[in-house]
Amino acid sequence: MKIKRFQGTDMRTAIRQVRDTLGSDAVILSNQKIPGGVEIVAAIDYDESLLDGPATGSEANPTTGADRTGAPSVTTKAATPAPRKSRQAALDDIRFSRNIPDGDYPPATPNAGAPAGRTQQPDHLWSQQPMIMEMQNELRSLRGMLVNQLSGLAWGQETRYHPLRARLLQRLLALGMSPNLARQVVAQCDEQQDFDFNWRKALGVVAHQLPTTETDIVDRGGVVALVGPTGVGKTTSIAKLAARYTLRHGPQKVALITTDNYRVAAHEQLRSYARIMGVPMRVAADSKALDEALVEYRDKGLVLIDTAGMGQRDMALYEHLAALNTGGRAVQTYLTLATNSQRGVMNDVVSAFGQVPLSGLILTKLDETTSLGGALSVAIEQNLPPVYLSDGQRVPEDFHPARPHTLVSRSVVIMQQVAAGVKEDDISLVLGGMVAGANG
Repeated sequence: MKIKRFQGTDMRTAIRQVRDTLGSDAVILSNQKIPGGVEIVAAIDYDESLLDGPATGSEANPTTGADRTGAPSVTTKAATPAPRKSRQAALDDIRFSRNIPDGDYPPATPNAGAPAGRTQQPDHLWSQQPMIMEMQNELRSLRGMLVNQLSGLAWGQETRYHPLRARLLQRLLALGMSPNLARQVVAQCDEQQDFDFNWRKALGVVAHQLPTTETDIVDRGGVVALVGPTGVGKTTSIAKLAARYTLRHGPQKVALITTDNYRVAAHEQLRSYARIMGVPMRVAADSKALDEALVEYRDKGLVLIDTAGMGQRDMALYEHLAALNTGGRAVQTYLTLATNSQRGVMNDVVSAFGQVPLSGLILTKLDETTSLGGALSVAIEQNLPPVYLSDGQRVPEDFHPARPHTLVSRSVVIMQQVAAGVKEDDISLVLGGMVAGANG
């Protein structure tokens, strides 16, 4: 058995020395804090039998009758096995022979040799040692301090050397834009012009980046399905679309289908709308029933399909969406997105419902949101064109075609109404997070 003492400025450095010197089979016998760092006592070839077997170190050799120096023994009892030493006594001998201070070895216990020699200590136990856990906590704290310092430096440099860009960035984040998109827009500013000129230019850049579509559901017709999570306003949006089409083409050209078999009395709301408008409605429990309904309504100019609302992580979602891919008429699928959701949630929803091809977005709850920039960021970054806006419960008055400049202007109005601009400290943290992310 080989025992060696290692010292380092921190636990990670000391453990690396242990592994480099003794290998991965080394066993940590003790660790303690010392001035300037930590100290580890480690052993290799650690065998419990050395502690429990006959003591041969200071006694005469039973075979040759010689002591450890090789000189003949002066006693005739050399061949007699030495009495067994207690485990604590053996540890004391090792400590004395190597001049190890008291306290460096843990007290002997019945299981003292369990992690040593014959069985390598599992890797996950290393991370559970108190010193390792303390070091991990300190690293997290240091990372947080570093991010805060980088945040202050980044924002300080931005405001000192590029005050116009800093002000534009602050205003765009107040709209609810994503930090990455805001930085891209601000990068196109003209610092030779004043703020008002650059603010109008920035809004124009955002409007220009919004994807658009040439077609309108009410003008084109066809088979249209609305998908989205529960409670985003799919059924109300279906009714608004049906009402707008009915006013233009007549009720005989519209039909409604619902595939929502999950909510209690899910059909009653849509059935009430259908009764008021005088249009037919049918319930499709599965893909076969959906095919049959589409065949029945093949002479209709617009067939609207109301789907079940599910969470974006619901495993049944994909099976439900697959039912829309029928072999009959082509189904145009639009994602209904509530603008009062967080930007991260909206991105999550787009990723989940993007399992089927999406033709665009229907943005709802504009009358309930405190910022519209998050929805605009999702539309730009996910390349999904907004086609309609819903800003109330009235059918069909609170339903409007989505136009890029209208959306951007609406986002500015909402920001001014809320009057909850982003503070400089918040901008600093946003920039700091971006800097930290860029550096891993």
